[in-house]
Amino acid sequence: MLSRKLLAAFFTTVICYFIVPFFFDDFSNSYFLIGLGVSIIAVPILFTVGIFSSIAIESLSKNEHILFSYIKHLVCGIIFTLIFLLLTGEISSFLSYIEITIIYVTFFFIIDYIIKQKNKKKNTF
Repeated sequence: MLSRKLLAAFFTTVICYFIVPFFFDDFSNSYFLIGLGVSIIAVPILFTVGIFSSIAIESLSKNEHILFSYIKHLVCGIIFTLIFLLLTGEISSFLSYIEITIIYVTFFFIIDYIIKQKNKKKNTF
């Protein structure tokens, strides 16, 4: 499970590096700088808190409904973002951080689900 989560986090990092700058107002002048700036904060958090919380959610979950699992991942991401914002004092940019959190959680969850389904099909043959 850990290798699947690491692979999903890697692909999420690469994809979100190019997608997240579109959600900023002035992305045309500094597209790659925005991607780098967001990645400097988001990638270490994704590879530590994101992976371990996802493993905990998946292993402790009794219900395997995909929407319910996605909501758990999203709530966990938003809670950690709120804690991060309170500790750093960056409350003024609250919505930007929540927006980035939703993007990263969504891509991580979708990629992890695709890899999980692919592994299930591979094991059934």
